[in-house]
Amino acid sequence: MRAARRLLLTLSTWNTRSQTTVSFSPVSPAQRRAVHDRAQPGTSATWNLQELWRVSKETGPLVFHLLTDDPYINLSIEHYLLTKSSPESHILLFYTNRPCVVIGRNQNPWLETDLKRIQEGLGPEEQVSDPAEKQLAPGRRQGDIVPVDLVRRRSGGGTVFHDSGNLNYSIIVPNTRSFTRSKHAEMVVQALRALKTPAHEWLSSESQRSDFPKIRVNERNDIVMQRPNAAEWLKVSGSAYKLTRGRALHHGTLLYSSPYIHRISDLLRSPGRDFITAQGVESVRSKVGNLAHTASQNMRDNIRKDITEAIVQQFWAMYGEGQPRERGVNEIILSAPASLDELEEQNPWLAQGVQELLSPSWIFEQTPKFEFKSGMLDSHEVDLHADKGVLKSMSLKRPVPGSGSADNPDGLVWRQWRKDFGKTAEHGSEGDVSANVKLYQVQDWQALLKATSSAESEITEFGTQGKDGREHTSGSESVNVSVKVPPTLVQRLEAVFPPFKAARKDE
Repeated sequence: MRAARRLLLTLSTWNTRSQTTVSFSPVSPAQRRAVHDRAQPGTSATWNLQELWRVSKETGPLVFHLLTDDPYINLSIEHYLLTKSSPESHILLFYTNRPCVVIGRNQNPWLETDLKRIQEGLGPEEQVSDPAEKQLAPGRRQGDIVPVDLVRRRSGGGTVFHDSGNLNYSIIVPNTRSFTRSKHAEMVVQALRALKTPAHEWLSSESQRSDFPKIRVNERNDIVMQRPNAAEWLKVSGSAYKLTRGRALHHGTLLYSSPYIHRISDLLRSPGRDFITAQGVESVRSKVGNLAHTASQNMRDNIRKDITEAIVQQFWAMYGEGQPRERGVNEIILSAPASLDELEEQNPWLAQGVQELLSPSWIFEQTPKFEFKSGMLDSHEVDLHADKGVLKSMSLKRPVPGSGSADNPDGLVWRQWRKDFGKTAEHGSEGDVSANVKLYQVQDWQALLKATSSAESEITEFGTQGKDGREHTSGSESVNVSVKVPPTLVQRLEAVFPPFKAARKDE
């Protein structure tokens, strides 16, 4: 195996002069150099990532900086560090992802996100290399679309948006009584308060938005800020946790200068929010803000470096026990291979984790049970039930002419058609294989509704109630009634459940 292609496992050092490695996803040379350009060149790394358990047990605290901006790789490396390190070790990890929406382990993507907007992508972020000259991000042209990835992480918590102005930090420590959900959020707050560089030195007069704000941890263990002369507190960091036998993971976001901060709510506002009743975890909506905002990539890099170094210093003060920080030994830069095939060759366990996160079966088919009710649209209503992202049943209800009565002078009755799919099919059979409808693959909702309307129906008279107070059902029958599905109903289904392409893979 060529040495230049072993960096993910043999570990890269702090020598920023070596720029020959190839990232799995595009990271500009400027971004690579900016990870920590104040570090002195180091010697070759002294250990292999596959020796993580031994090294983490013998060396003490470890700090990792990831160069790739691929969220699937970064989250898989994080999981590797969680599961393959010594139970007694303390690890701090930093990474920045390309634009992506990340949902929690037990969340519903149709409830938490606007999948259509995610697939439409974002415009290129505006950057300033010189205060007098504005330009687009490297490699982007006016009108280019920036893709947005959809990711389901392995930890719980709510849905978040990542981009180049968001720093992700992860702390992995022993799962003991000393671990609390606020402990490391307070550590990050102390780091921010200890910053020696004030915001007005970070930002030019043209790009400065505000002075450095007040910072604290709130009752939800989020980090919030209050700008000078402002009353409201804005969320700048949310956290999620994963507790295993012996290990505790706390990872958080930190909005230090997100170029897309005003687009976050668009991506995280689901058109199905008023129509879906779901199990699982629902996100708590909060107003968000940037610690400081600048369109200058250089200044953004400087802000990230200052914040990263401040957090490392607090982490080392908490767990270092007087040990020196040694680049290439306990403070490491990790780079990524050129492809998944190469990753498979280097570390099959890690490659399998990436493939899992990329798969639609993980992103969509881990979704807990939920129900969708369209509401009445042009006298039609749809009710569907799904589990693990697969349609289990769908019913279509509409009024049709019937016999008149004193209680129902218009002579209208509800007629409801219901179709079961997959294992819930009639008589408990497995049903036709083609009936296993995955919601993220549905291309034609109108055809599916018409198929549902050909099923057995029930008739319920308007205004007629049984002893239980509910509308009276006259019975079931097989009828051949022509059903014209209104476009408004189809449009609502298409907005909430658009077909979703496979996760993006960079070659």
